[in-house]
Amino acid sequence: MSIESDDVNVHKAKYGMVLWKKILAGLGLLVLLLIAAGVYVWAFEQTHHRAPSAAIREVKPSGDKILDGINRGVEFLRVYQEDDGAFSRGLLDPKPAFTALVVDSVVRSKVELTPENLKMLDRAVEHILSKRQPDGSICTPAFQLNQYTTSICVMALKSLNRPEHKDVIEAAKQYLLSLQTPLEDGNPNSGGVGYGDDKGRVDGVNGSTWAEALKETGVEPGSEAFKNLELFYSRLQNNKETNELPAPGTEVGDDGGFFYRPGESKGDPEIGRDGKKILKSYGLMSYAALKAFILMEVSKDDPKVQSAWKWVRNNYTLDENRNIGADGLYYYYLTMAKALSAYGAPFVETPDGSKHNWARELSDRLLSLQRMDGSWVNHASSKWLESDSVMVTAFAIRTLAICREFLEAHPDAATLDVEKASAPAGEGKTPAAPSE
Repeated sequence: MSIESDDVNVHKAKYGMVLWKKILAGLGLLVLLLIAAGVYVWAFEQTHHRAPSAAIREVKPSGDKILDGINRGVEFLRVYQEDDGAFSRGLLDPKPAFTALVVDSVVRSKVELTPENLKMLDRAVEHILSKRQPDGSICTPAFQLNQYTTSICVMALKSLNRPEHKDVIEAAKQYLLSLQTPLEDGNPNSGGVGYGDDKGRVDGVNGSTWAEALKETGVEPGSEAFKNLELFYSRLQNNKETNELPAPGTEVGDDGGFFYRPGESKGDPEIGRDGKKILKSYGLMSYAALKAFILMEVSKDDPKVQSAWKWVRNNYTLDENRNIGADGLYYYYLTMAKALSAYGAPFVETPDGSKHNWARELSDRLLSLQRMDGSWVNHASSKWLESDSVMVTAFAIRTLAICREFLEAHPDAATLDVEKASAPAGEGKTPAAPSE
């Protein structure tokens, strides 16, 4: 064999070794990426609960099917409380928020609380209070959900109406007020808030939760905080009459609904005549904005509110989170119930002339989706943690309670004519819709 042949063979061997090293390195990187993806899904896309602490007890029928559904849901939640009083156990879960959602839904359901349920609530409140921070927030700071978690905890503590929580709530109120993005000319984020402390990452769903919590703490209509939030919402609405600051590359639509944040919607955008994106209005966001307007006592004659109500009438549905499908469906139901209850219309009249007794239809829909163990879960989408039965059950209980309370307050709703039924409570006619 020649020296030249030996050199070729050596070269081939070296090339083969380099190639195998590259292949192994690539496989190693792929394995690491798969592990990282698995850790992310495990940590952030699902929550963690231990096995139930006891058997779920049967609820005796009361003759009130909504109340029975609520009681069955409360019984399900009772057996999923963790040893530390929380309602999730994962190290990376927003535990105080989950816990506060349960407390808020159970207390505001106005069911008769057994000694066991009172003990459950006391343990849950103890966990919530253990998450107080020096700045007044109630959260696990590392998760950057400080605003959202604090707002939910404030509502839970307010639902209990215990004098010993007064100072905790006041400190949380001041913390929440500090998070609002200051007004700045040309900045569409002005007046908004987000999940955490970042004033550059704001959205309308969080703004609605923030407004609800502040209203609970006594922030008055007409306050600077609410005026600034109203301005922020005007820049999320597809209403050419009132939205004077579309995000770069976008143009404002005219359906009256709302998108998520300046420049972003959860629905697929449309392309306008000028080639710019028209951000699609969608259900959860549109009801969240309407709820916020009513809580802040923006007049129902205001063009923004009239336009939002027009969107509700044109897009009323329980089949999906309008324009984004099954994602966030149960949060959509809850936000819809809060918005329509606050607005005060016993019926929503749709363009085909149908009058929808929304509280009856929504409660019937939820009861039809309740599982045998008393829980609810979003089988069609795990987006935004709605594969978690504890969280979704808390949403459903709260929604049913709102529907039940509204139906009790409007016993003659079925006999109202269209004009009265479409009007807010205490008014004789529907606000005029903006001209098309």
